[in-house]
Amino acid sequence: MTELSDSIVLVTGAARGIGRALTNGFLHEGAAVIAVDRDPGGVEPFDEPDPRRLLTVAADVTDSTSIAAARDAALDRFGRVDVVVSNAALRQRSLFEPTGLSTVLDASDADWRAMFEVNVLGTLTVIRRFVPLLIGAGGGSIIAIGTIGAMTQSVTPGVWQASRSAGLNQPYEASKSALASMILSLAEELRGHDIAANVLIPGPTMTTGSAEMAAARAATGFVNPPYLRPEHIVPAALHLAAQRGGTGQTASAIDAVAWNDEHGLGGPDLWHADTTPDHG
Repeated sequence: MTELSDSIVLVTGAARGIGRALTNGFLHEGAAVIAVDRDPGGVEPFDEPDPRRLLTVAADVTDSTSIAAARDAALDRFGRVDVVVSNAALRQRSLFEPTGLSTVLDASDADWRAMFEVNVLGTLTVIRRFVPLLIGAGGGSIIAIGTIGAMTQSVTPGVWQASRSAGLNQPYEASKSALASMILSLAEELRGHDIAANVLIPGPTMTTGSAEMAAARAATGFVNPPYLRPEHIVPAALHLAAQRGGTGQTASAIDAVAWNDEHGLGGPDLWHADTTPDHG
């Protein structure tokens, strides 16, 4: 493991929600952060906008040229990168307004392509551009933000089932399943370079637009889960950022809610969002 106070961390999708919480979390630990977003101005400023430790970059993960420019800007400012957090994603509600609900068959071919373009290929674009920097730094950590709906569990020897029942959350969950497979394979590929690669799974999170989406879902009879503050993901992210492929935790998928509870940081009630919508 490594101390984060001297680390250089890249966070994609950094301007809002989970990305903003992660950026603030790393800044509070004393790390320097390259905050990448299509709109890096965000909704609210970061807690510690110290220009010596914070570089905001406008870039789109689906545009390899802009991600290359972000890499070059990071090198120009900090000289290296130690941690890559792939958080940027296309959300269900961006394709299926206002509820974000869709089945496998109801989603169009264009919807499937758009989701995989951002969530899988976009992440791969970031990884391709930044892994050489991690190798050059002598090791590092890659964290990809996943979802519990992409996970399976063994129920009997040789038989697996979904970790949760279908949540009308396709093609998002399918894209995150592909993402998890990619990251877990990447972990083995990069272990020899002392680079850890893990998937971090947040609980239901109150982010930009969540309240409106939840209200629309409730109107259809859908039962919303209790929403959590984005900051609930930060402790497990800090843990994973400190890992390295040779000696630390790698090739894992970690549930942030369970991790917090296990490590004495509180269960869902502690991280409950103040603005949890009416579940109707």
